[in-house]
Amino acid sequence: MGKLTPHLILTLTLLLTTLPTKGACFVSMEAQPTVQYLPIGTVQYRSIDGIAAADGDANRPFQLCVDCRCCTANDRNNCTSMPCCFGIDCDLPDKPYGVCAFVPKTCNCTSCS
Repeated sequence: MGKLTPHLILTLTLLLTTLPTKGACFVSMEAQPTVQYLPIGTVQYRSIDGIAAADGDANRPFQLCVDCRCCTANDRNNCTSMPCCFGIDCDLPDKPYGVCAFVPKTCNCTSCS
């Protein structure tokens, strides 16, 4: 019986330390939330006269699908490059009237129609 006690203690110690570790593995198997990317990009400022001169129909909405940098909503360090829909925004804070910018609207676009 004296030889059985160390083996029994070793077996019980291993069982008690490995079961919580395996239980923690099942916690990570839960459904992960969907990752949402937000556009982070440079803004190009142009006057409204320059936009109207480049395009005769300045009243129609203009959108462009171009690569930009998109980051996850929760972690600004987790970024990737993907196509973004850029639109013209002429209501900019701290800018004079008539200054517009191409601003990224959405990430992962296929067409901006």
